[in-house]
Formats: sequence, C-alpha cells, structure tokens
Amino acid sequence: MVDPAPTRPLRRALGTGLLGILVVGDILGAGIYILVGEVADDVGGLVWLPFLLAFSLAALTALSYVELVSRHPHAAGSAHYVDIAFGRPLLTFLVGYVVAASAISTAAVVSRAVGGQYLAAFVDVPVAPVAVGTIVVLSAVTWIGISESARANAVLTIVEVSGLVLVLIAGAAGLVEGQAEPSRLLEAGRGGLETSGVLAAVALAFFAYLGFEDVVHLSEEVREPRRSFPRALVGGLAVVGLLYLGVTVSVSMLVPATTLAGSSAPLLDALDAGPIPVPSRVFAVIAIVAVTNTALLALTTASRQIYGLAEKRSIPGLLGRVGRRHTPTIAIVLVAGMAATLAATGDLRELADTTVTLLLAVFAMVNVTVLVARRRIPRRDGRRVDDPFRVATFVPVLGAGACTGLLVYTLAEGGTGLFVRLGLMLAGGVVLWAVARLRPSVRG
Repeated sequence: MVDPAPTRPLRRALGTGLLGILVVGDILGAGIYILVGEVADDVGGLVWLPFLLAFSLAALTALSYVELVSRHPHAAGSAHYVDIAFGRPLLTFLVGYVVAASAISTAAVVSRAVGGQYLAAFVDVPVAPVAVGTIVVLSAVTWIGISESARANAVLTIVEVSGLVLVLIAGAAGLVEGQAEPSRLLEAGRGGLETSGVLAAVALAFFAYLGFEDVVHLSEEVREPRRSFPRALVGGLAVVGLLYLGVTVSVSMLVPATTLAGSSAPLLDALDAGPIPVPSRVFAVIAIVAVTNTALLALTTASRQIYGLAEKRSIPGLLGRVGRRHTPTIAIVLVAGMAATLAATGDLRELADTTVTLLLAVFAMVNVTVLVARRRIPRRDGRRVDDPFRVATFVPVLGAGACTGLLVYTLAEGGTGLFVRLGLMLAGGVVLWAVARLRPSVRG
C-alpha cells in the first residue's frame, strides 16, 4: 500500500518584516515571563548573568543556522542540513525528529504556563485542562493558514513586548525615585556564586532564547529566504537579547534576591515593587498573551518539521499530506496530540529541561554540519558557489563546543524523570521510522 504524497506546495506568504516579528515573537514568552525566579534561585541578584551567557551561546548557533538556511531553505530545517552534509538517512531522521520533539515539548511547557502562574489572577482552575484546551485552540489556528498564524503572532508579539517595556520603565523609574537598588545586581544568593549554580542557571536561561531554530522551518513559506533570513534572524535575536538584559537588570534591582528566588510571577513582583501603578490583572493578561504566542509558533513549526520529514520519506508519507488550506493537516493533529499528552503529564521545570536537552544535542550537530556542508559546495574561481551568507569558522567551532559541554552537564545533573521522558519521546520517533520502512512511500 502506498502512502499519499503531498499534493500541494506550501504557500510563500512571508516577507522580511513579518519574518523578523515571528523571530522576536517565538523567542519572547514563557522563558522571560516565568523562569526568571527559577534562575534567581541559582544565582541570586546576578540573574542577568546567566541570561547574558545564554544569549552568547544562542547567538553562535543562530549564526550557523543563518548560513545554512540562506543556502539551503527547506521546511525540514536541521534535518535537511544534516542530510546534505552527511547523507545518512537515519541520522537525518534523528535530528529532524528531535527538533520536532523539542518544539512539541516547548508547546507543552508554555501551555502549562498559560493555565498556571498568571491565570490564577482571574480564576483558580486546574492547570492540565487549560493547557490541553490551549493546545487545541492554537492548533486550529495553525491549520487555518500560515498567513493567519503569522498575523496572529505579530499582534501577540506587540502585546508581549509591551509587558517587557513596562518592566524596563519600572526599573528606570525605580532608579530615579529610589525604589531600585543597583547593589542587588551583584548579590550572589544563598549558596554563593558556584560554577554548578551558574551552569544550571545558564541551561535554564537558555530556554528563554529558544525559538530561533523553529523559524527556519518556515523557509518554504518565505518569499525570498536567502535575503530575508539573515536580516530577520540576526536582528530578531539582537532585539530579544537587549530586552532580556534590560528586564533582568530591572527585576534584580527592584526585587530582593530572596523574594525573587523561585517566584512564580517574577515580572509581576517587579512591577508591584516599582513606582509605576500597573494593575496585576492587566499585566497577567499580557503574560498570558506572551506564553500563548510562544505556544502558537512552536505548534506551527513542529507540524512543519513533521511535514518536512514526511516529504523526505523518513516517516510515513501520510503525515506530509497538505490540506485544502495549504497546511499539513495530519501533521498538525499528531503534534497537537503529543503536546497535549506532555502538558497533561509533566511539570514546567521538567518539560523545560527536556526541551533544552533535546535542542543542545541538535545545536551541537548543526554547528558541526556548517563545517561539513561547506566542503560539499563546489568552487568557482576560488569562491564557493551559492554562498550568500558565511560566518567565520570559529563561530560554529565555539558553538559546537559550548553546546556539547552544556549538554553533558544537563544530562549529568538530570534526574530519572528527564531520562524517562526523553526515552518515551524518542521511542515514538522509532515507531514512525519503522512504519515508514515497512510501508515505503513513493511520489505520486
């Protein structure tokens, strides 16, 4: 029996501006709104330091992605790049599936945040049903179409940026009126500044920068990917980095480290401590919008990754079927089911650790892939053919080393729950791979 092949192309509907907003919108969200307290629990008032170090790590890998996507735009993203560099079908599948799994895990993390910390300002409801409902609604938005999803993302991005700007203003006003204390920026917390604490905080802060890797899976829906991606990805990450640095500095100055550590709503605590009167419910709405935005794009890009793997026949071709709205319908349903299951069974910290572990492995491979892929491009008059964007060689080398080191640390420190969740998610991928091998697909 033959699985149906994709019958319609994805629609090229995104330009540079909207793509840049998507980059900012996908990165901003759950990390900065809900994990600042967890990071402060490790490093105290030095909460800004792990976010700065995590930005440096993310920037190295983002530049490697820019080189690859500008040269090889494809919905499969990382899997496509690995396939070009190594030509190993199993390795290609593993990388692609792990990327999809990380996006699904991200959607589960932030959907739980929707029903948790900030929704409590309005109503006390169980987290799991809200998380599952959020995933169902957002999956319907991804099915409607990429243009509609992108426009919704753009609106949500404006709202979530406004929340961070409020925190920045509160920090500046607190300096002027005396509520902010700059000396807190150097308070190391209860256990002092230990290497293990800093590494744990960097790994967690790294989650706040995840998302740039998702956007590359939209390359088949961008009108001019070779021109748009370098501008959108580099510019968007820079904007986010500046916002995060300013916000973490403001929060640290406004809230004592002992209060901030472990706070479930750290930015709201900062506004309460500052001189600007912002109703808690107003900011709670902004925070809910922020984490919802992250979930929307995570679900969108996970379904595109599954579509890309099906298009390459690494998984059953049925998952690559494109519906009448030019979206991968069956892939969207699969992604929604997996994300809802994770959201209903895992807690926020465990799911965040799972996402970071998966992506650190992929990022290390992507940085190596940049170096290998360059050797496969023909030369003409001493120059590479089709080489629109090229980073310095030290960038992927440092990126691979840093990601590998942090991955080893997170695995060494991870508990049983992390390994069980990773094992189950990878087992699901093995099943899809096996089914595709038993029922080989052909193009129609």
